[in-house]
Amino acid sequence: MWIIKEKEKARLRVAHRRYYFVYGSVVGLNGNTKDSTNASAQSIYLYNIRQSWIMSLSLSPSSLDIAPRIKWSVVADGEETEILVARGDRVKVSEAYRDRVSLLHYDSSPEDLSLWLGELRSSDGGHYRCEVQQGLEDASDIVQIKVKGVVFHYRLASGRYVFTFPQAQKACKDIGAHIASPNQLLAAYHDGYEQCDAGWLADQSVRYPIQVPREGCYGDMDGRPGLRNYGILEADELYDVYCYVESIEGEVFHDPIPQQLSLDEARAYCKAAGAELATTGQLYFSWSNGLDCCSPGWLSDGSVRYPIIVPRERCGGPQAGVKAVYRFSNQTGFPEPSSLYDVYCFRGRSLGIYSHFT
Repeated sequence: MWIIKEKEKARLRVAHRRYYFVYGSVVGLNGNTKDSTNASAQSIYLYNIRQSWIMSLSLSPSSLDIAPRIKWSVVADGEETEILVARGDRVKVSEAYRDRVSLLHYDSSPEDLSLWLGELRSSDGGHYRCEVQQGLEDASDIVQIKVKGVVFHYRLASGRYVFTFPQAQKACKDIGAHIASPNQLLAAYHDGYEQCDAGWLADQSVRYPIQVPREGCYGDMDGRPGLRNYGILEADELYDVYCYVESIEGEVFHDPIPQQLSLDEARAYCKAAGAELATTGQLYFSWSNGLDCCSPGWLSDGSVRYPIIVPRERCGGPQAGVKAVYRFSNQTGFPEPSSLYDVYCFRGRSLGIYSHFT
């Protein structure tokens, strides 16, 4: 039980259940919960729409002679947004949270003021405030919710649409990720993700997210934004793939002094630093946790990419994201291994944290 204030008989506690967010924890793809004491404060992409969090507020029955006023809100980026207000049999839910939030057992148990939030998105990260007013008494406190994980599109150097379904699963695994689920891609779409390339998902369907419909990117939505869905396809058909990564056991690092290295030289460079070339999945996760570097660098699959948090024209244009350098203008082909680029290295935690460069 987590006490928020010694105010008469009001008390706030956080429930810990499968697929639920709890105070002091970060929940990932499969509902796995980890202590967040040392976790990054950055709240980026949790893409499993089945997952939700629940925070419980309970009042003793004897304290209900006067119906309490309950207000749930979230503070993010310095702004507080009201989620809902309840008093007696009246519950008012803000339009932005309609159909995604409820007081879980309020109708049957007015003393149970648990808040449920579904279809978690990156924008749901923040500090959640519960305020209770009952007569002359009041109580409040804040719980931080951290949302993590990132979905990304992936293709091989050989070209567009070359993966069978088994090959797509293996490709994500080879770059330190997992094949994404439809719910994860849908949540990514709700947070603004767009990619006009059809890719395999974990249920053997093929889909892609479109925010701005245009020629070649209409799919089956009749000109409306949304997820284009080709349905469940035969496993030997060929497409790209959408991958998901929610954690890495170590850190991606980059020399502040730009390097000019071939792919083989980049591997040797990381090895000399007690590390290895970072994978594409590791770089995406690091980007989702704040890594910003306008310097294209080698990765372990032979691709060249760079992470941008703050968009600027000379660093890939007006959109944030992990940018890729392609050999051909149709965005296929990795650079020649003899080409000279910077490098991104990865060191696992088991090796310890030391100075990267001497």
